[in-house]
Amino acid sequence: MSPIVPRVLARIAFFTGVLSWAAFAPSAVRADALESAAPGPVAADISAAAVARAEADAQRDYSLLPSLPPAMHGPVAVVHLIAERKTWTPAPGVNVDAWTYNGTVPGPTIHVREGDTLRVIFTNHLPAPTTIHWHGMNVPAAMDGSPGFSQAPVQPGQSFVYQFVVRQPGTYIYHTHVDDLNQLDRGLYGAVVVDPRSPAPGPRVDRDYLMLISSWKIFSSSENYFSINGKSYPLGKPFEVRAGQRVRVREIDISGTEFHTMHTHGHHFQVVAVDGQPVAPSARQMMDTLTLGPGETRDIEFVADAQPGTWMFHCHVADHMLNGDRGPGGLVSAIHYEGTPDRFASMASQDVMATAPTGESATGPKLTQAQTLVLGAIAGLTIFLGLPFALMRGVPRRWIAFANAIAIGVLFFLLFDILRQAGEPVGDALTRMQQGAGSGPFWELTAIYVGGLALGLVGLVYFSRVVFARQRAAVAEGGILSPMTLATTIALGIGLHNFSEGLAIGQSAATGAIELAVLLIIGFGLHNMTEGFGIAAPLVGTEAHVGWRQILMLGLLGGGPTFVGTLIGYRFVSPALSVLFLTVAAGAIIYVIGEMTKAGGRIGHKELAAVGIFLGFVIGLGTDLILTAAGA
Repeated sequence: MSPIVPRVLARIAFFTGVLSWAAFAPSAVRADALESAAPGPVAADISAAAVARAEADAQRDYSLLPSLPPAMHGPVAVVHLIAERKTWTPAPGVNVDAWTYNGTVPGPTIHVREGDTLRVIFTNHLPAPTTIHWHGMNVPAAMDGSPGFSQAPVQPGQSFVYQFVVRQPGTYIYHTHVDDLNQLDRGLYGAVVVDPRSPAPGPRVDRDYLMLISSWKIFSSSENYFSINGKSYPLGKPFEVRAGQRVRVREIDISGTEFHTMHTHGHHFQVVAVDGQPVAPSARQMMDTLTLGPGETRDIEFVADAQPGTWMFHCHVADHMLNGDRGPGGLVSAIHYEGTPDRFASMASQDVMATAPTGESATGPKLTQAQTLVLGAIAGLTIFLGLPFALMRGVPRRWIAFANAIAIGVLFFLLFDILRQAGEPVGDALTRMQQGAGSGPFWELTAIYVGGLALGLVGLVYFSRVVFARQRAAVAEGGILSPMTLATTIALGIGLHNFSEGLAIGQSAATGAIELAVLLIIGFGLHNMTEGFGIAAPLVGTEAHVGWRQILMLGLLGGGPTFVGTLIGYRFVSPALSVLFLTVAAGAIIYVIGEMTKAGGRIGHKELAAVGIFLGFVIGLGTDLILTAAGA
């Protein structure tokens, strides 16, 4: 190949990349020149005064919902949309860090006429890139809002001008199309309503309403709260009618994953438009329940011909009528006849909905306290199965080293497992904070986590050196804790860990998860037997006086807290309490591992000790896998 060819190809590739970047690169203009910027990306932010005006207009339009705002007039309809974070209250007592357009969820309803030019000046004030997609509308490819396909995502602090002629009347949606599963359920959506240039044939509509159905992930990784026009029952508003009026409801499902079945009480309706396209009168049928999938729109019409009153209008998927796991809430609304008592809010006090009957879980009735205590005692007593190893005498030095190393391996795994368990409530609190909950629980649990580690590690150092050192037999030769003192210290640390295991058993029994509780007892029992060996290991083959009295004491220190935790867990569970005991246990085990490593160094046989540590870790992992299989 000629050497000229590669250079030519390289230049072609370079200029192709430049042209591709230029197609998506934002043009730089001043903030005050956004109004006249050409369609496409713009490297400019919007002025604070323009943001304030857009937010005020959005609040005014939101107050009209479920009614539509007046249609914009003129050949060019100009709309400012600012993607920004705002605190939003979708359900009673629930405040979230919503991602909004102009500060409301849903964003402003864009109401225009067929044939007009829609010019949307969009600015991103979010901490992440985003776009706007014009769902169902015929727009130029460069205006479609698909990242990579039609445009580069709009970066924080930059803008994009969407401009196109609105060619089809109907009900449409605008929404984010970047990181959809995250951004959509945080509030980045709104409706577009396009009126026909000439009145559509057929009966005139007296009321024209919007029902934009959406989902939220609140303290959850899946959609668990549902709203109509941004509010869950009872925070929404009913659809007001007068007897004999023809009513249109523009239903939109913008949930990320959920289907909804919207059902009217007392009224039958016809679907007059599907995804913005009219349905011929001959193809319509009378219905009372309509299924909507994510991204679908349906315009329904009905005549207010029922006995005047308040008629329920709701999703028939039962858990969509809950706020989290309690209701009534979610997708509950009503058709209310003007001039009759407004009973829209009364269901909140007259009905109780839940994911399971009060006092009972979906798995069955809870165990009695006596039954639970028996199970907790069984789980705790299994620690005695490993303790008799402490009675072994005349054991060769190399096997003492091996037993010590196995115990260290078990403790290493326990440390890993305990820190993982202690970190879960902290991680959950961080997730809730990111989803809009307050930051207080996260910082509180983080402080408890760090403080518990310090208390367990540093506290045990001073406890061992100050208290045990006063006893003549507490410290062996070379400043190393005596075998009995070391075994007692291990038992204390493991006891703190087993307290948290008891909490899990008690909670499972209290919520009716009987099968889980029994499996937990089997798993924790095997786990505790392994821990019993870990306590006994420092005493194997030593000259320390060990009898059944000492074994009983060590067993109560290590296994007794399982019983106590079961009793407390049956009554209540506190994440803070769980984190505290787990981290104190972790700190104690860190200290114990250090002491046992020092003792192992004096015994020798490093190669055999390495095998023992590995084997001990595998034994700990095996018992933990049984717990995982049990669902713990």
